[in-house]
Amino acid sequence: MAAARPHGIARYALALWEALPADGALEFVGLCGPETPAAPRRPGDRLLRCRAPFLSPAEQLELPLLLARERVDLLHATSFSVPFAWRGPLVLTLHDLNHLANPGWFGPGRLAYYRGIVGPAARRARRVLTVSRFSSGEITRRLGVRPDRVAQAPNAIEARFSPAPPERVAALRARLGLPERFLLFVGNGKPHKNVALLCRALGRTRTRLPALLCGDGVAAAAGALPVGTRVLSEISDEDLPALYTAALAFAFPSRHEGFGLPPLEAAACGAPVLVARGSALDEIWADVSPPLSPDDPDAWARAIDELASDAALRARRARACLELAAHYRSWEPAVAAALLAYQAARREL
Repeated sequence: MAAARPHGIARYALALWEALPADGALEFVGLCGPETPAAPRRPGDRLLRCRAPFLSPAEQLELPLLLARERVDLLHATSFSVPFAWRGPLVLTLHDLNHLANPGWFGPGRLAYYRGIVGPAARRARRVLTVSRFSSGEITRRLGVRPDRVAQAPNAIEARFSPAPPERVAALRARLGLPERFLLFVGNGKPHKNVALLCRALGRTRTRLPALLCGDGVAAAAGALPVGTRVLSEISDEDLPALYTAALAFAFPSRHEGFGLPPLEAAACGAPVLVARGSALDEIWADVSPPLSPDDPDAWARAIDELASDAALRARRARACLELAAHYRSWEPAVAAALLAYQAARREL
């Protein structure tokens, strides 16, 4: 999952690998795809490269052969890419079950993969790791995994996500031609991200706040863009902290999230945040930014107008968001959960 431009699952995999302590009883080998950067994340570790494309049929043939050739004792699959034919000890991280919960958004192929590959893998895994109470409940209910086999620990925000210096914000604003005030969305154009709802809401605001929508596939998902709304299909990881800092507010109307890193990254950079209700966003944001209906563009329009027109509200929300983000700064809980899972798997050998 760790391609050149890491998304949420890749951030988890790379951060976990970097943070795992040296263990004389374990040798860590990184299993990576053809697009993964060539250097190992830690000195002394090796990379085991799979040539098959991610989630391709060839991957299901190649991965078991690689693992057998290397005589791997334990596989930690840090995403839903898992070899069906591997029958050795398995620890599996599942961030969400969006493809099972909302199969109409992703097509029959992905649904069949989850039912035929991911589900059986989760049930035979020594431990399943996940990132929220919401996803833990989904895993036990939808996949039939025993609750005592599921462990939960949150994702964390990288240290670089903090309010950017004014000169960096000014330089980015000039380079991208950003207005002084704008609403920001960062994500992708997949159906559950609900970008079209945000565009409908923007068209109904009184303040007509300009918006910047960033991410792969966002332009197609947005439909007709309200006046003042721009789309950037790509934004570099290096620019994200300054972009979050520059935004008047950050909106994340996603219908289904196992955790949701972008709104926490935005919060860590000082942006007041709006999120949708109905998934893991509820348990993280309920006391800071009351989640809004993902089906009510008028509610989103009102919330955007309130933030755009009330500087005191923005300041209070931004402070509350910064305080919330401070609770998600460490990968230690995720590392501890992984190490406990490895130990349990080794005891059961």
